[in-house]
Amino acid sequence: MRAVLEEIKVLKSSIDAISNIIDEAGIIVSKEGMTLRAMDPAHVAFVDLQITKDAFSDYKVEEKLTLGLDLDRFNTILKRAGSSDRITLSAKDETTLNIEIKNSSTRRFELPLIDISEEEIKLPILDFPAEIELDPKVLVEGIKDAEIVSDNIIFKVDENNLYLEAKGDLGNVEVKVDKDKAITFRVDSPCNSMFSIEYLKDMVKASDIAKSVKVYFGNDIPLKLEFIAPEIRLSFLIAPRVESE
Repeated sequence: MRAVLEEIKVLKSSIDAISNIIDEAGIIVSKEGMTLRAMDPAHVAFVDLQITKDAFSDYKVEEKLTLGLDLDRFNTILKRAGSSDRITLSAKDETTLNIEIKNSSTRRFELPLIDISEEEIKLPILDFPAEIELDPKVLVEGIKDAEIVSDNIIFKVDENNLYLEAKGDLGNVEVKVDKDKAITFRVDSPCNSMFSIEYLKDMVKASDIAKSVKVYFGNDIPLKLEFIAPEIRLSFLIAPRVESE
């Protein structure tokens, strides 16, 4: 396989976000594009990355491959590339990924691939009462505000507003987003759930790959974040934190 990216920003931001949540994962390379689906070791978060072949200026795949990656090492190499650098990914088999970064110079890296369990991940079918599309900056800033007072953040919605709330010994925080300030706003019924800020902080590192983020949630069910660009889709699921009675 050989895949050439003229703009690396989308891949860099995606892997930077994912590598803070998932240690190891297999990227499935097919004639249609690249796919990464993985669950974190604690089974709190799930990642689904899909990059179509149209994202690449040159894309050749003769047979389907699974590239088992240490994502932290892969992320470290990608961070060595500048925003205007051209990157080429190539592999003859499932043992080594060759990474070439080219601009005024040409740098080549060989990343040994690892064995990855191909156990199928079965996710529950979720019916989300709330689906809200926002400017990603609103979500990023709301999470930063909530972190001042707590390790958790509450997503709450009624027919007119989305609320991001946090409560702790250091005080309380509320961020209100009016319905007319959202890009799209669908609420079937009022709902709220609480989630880990630590996980969400890593997920929103992908916020610059898309102009908007879709937020799906309900009452004490997982929250879904979906970043969509023309040739890439990156989704995260995070389990709620349910307070004991």
